[in-house]
Amino acid sequence: FPNFIEMQRKYGDKGLVVISVSVDEKTDDSTNIDAANKFLNDKKSPFRNLLLDEPSTIWLSKFGFEELPAYFVFDRQGRWVRFLARDYKKGVPYDELEKLVVKMLDEK
Repeated sequence: FPNFIEMQRKYGDKGLVVISVSVDEKTDDSTNIDAANKFLNDKKSPFRNLLLDEPSTIWLSKFGFEELPAYFVFDRQGRWVRFLARDYKKGVPYDELEKLVVKMLDEK
């Protein structure tokens, strides 16, 4: 999460828009919502944060991944690239993701 906060601060003026989506199963549980809000406030999240209230069976199949985290990068034409946790043994390579973001921001 801190990597995306930093990217938003570095590249927001160039058009980067970061959106986080929480996929907690129990969206009707105020404890989960309070914990998510506390996390976002503690991190001083500078971007929009959403709560997905669909069952995991829907979003897992819809987006084609089996585990989290997953990151989606969209270019200015709406094409997207996925970074899925399962594809990397040592976690998602944020430096690679950031290079892609910079490249896409430079495109017209």
